[in-house]
Amino acid sequence: MTEVPIADLVQEPIAEGRAHLDPERVAYYMKNLDNSTPVTVYEIHGRLLLADGYHRLAAAQRLGRTTIRAEVHQGDRADALHFAVELARKQRGLSETEIMDAISRRARGQGTTANSF
Repeated sequence: MTEVPIADLVQEPIAEGRAHLDPERVAYYMKNLDNSTPVTVYEIHGRLLLADGYHRLAAAQRLGRTTIRAEVHQGDRADALHFAVELARKQRGLSETEIMDAISRRARGQGTTANSF
């Protein structure tokens, strides 16, 4: 675990559900950020892609913090996607098909930045 500069994080929601922040969860993390788990980041070609921790990151930003605790993994975009899919399956009880459909909808709706990694 390490502290990473928030300004260095690429905050591109991988799955559709992560594009929308729940204000109550952000408020919870604002009060409990120091006791929460670190965000999960994948280092891809020297850039840091946030794979989990959007609400914790939003809380840190609203608190005026410039760094956040993170678990940094080496890998590629596919590794980050696999992590996010598995996490969504565990946390939300969604099937892999449901998650991949949401990711496809998001990519069609906003274009893809997969080539940036």
